[in-house]
Amino acid sequence: MLDGRRILVTGGSSGIGRALVLAYASHRASVFAVARREEALRAVAEAAPPGRVTGVAADVASEPGRRAVATAVDHAGGALDVVVHAAGALGPVGPAAHLAHYPADAWDRVLAINLSAVHLLHQRLAGFLERGRRPALIGVSSTVGRRGRGGWGAYAVSKHALEGWLQVLADEWGERGRVYSVNPGATRTPMRAEAVPGEDPAALPSPEEITPLFLRLAHPDAPEPSGIQLEARSWLGRDPWEGLPL
Repeated sequence: MLDGRRILVTGGSSGIGRALVLAYASHRASVFAVARREEALRAVAEAAPPGRVTGVAADVASEPGRRAVATAVDHAGGALDVVVHAAGALGPVGPAAHLAHYPADAWDRVLAINLSAVHLLHQRLAGFLERGRRPALIGVSSTVGRRGRGGWGAYAVSKHALEGWLQVLADEWGERGRVYSVNPGATRTPMRAEAVPGEDPAALPSPEEITPLFLRLAHPDAPEPSGIQLEARSWLGRDPWEGLPL
């Protein structure tokens, strides 16, 4: 259903990003998996159908890293249909994350990865998306990015800011492209285990289980209107291609 779609996923070596890379590749998209660790990216590419995944080892929070991502896309033809911003940093949580004494270095790092890197990488990739077919940009948000919650510090603040950034982009793009905010909800990932260490991971859906909505939004004929906030859990167990042309 995604034959010929050119998709870039940041944070593509672990957690939700890894699951999305493999899901897109299994539906015949050509996928750029972006992450810092080259060895982990090789493992993802080996787990995907042959030739479907191109690993790009880059730190998107740095200018050289963003330049490397753009260079990889340019060398592959210079066009993208979908970009998914799944890379993220958690930072301190709990009492240590209360705003009155939140560490300045952690604040800068979380905002740099969760917000600034999204914006600055988009500036690098915007021209490639303009050459795509009904392009889409998907931002991975969070429940605490929809409603702030004490103890989540810069992570919650950065996700609120991401929501605003996505709304501005949707308004600017208009009919030229689609922009979506997707809240995955609590998911069985390393970041979730770090954030809520006492939680039973078996009670949470796996990253693979929350991919249906992300698959649907990557389709060129997805009917969901640009600029809306969506919940990945609302598509658990559903056919992502429901109502779409075969």
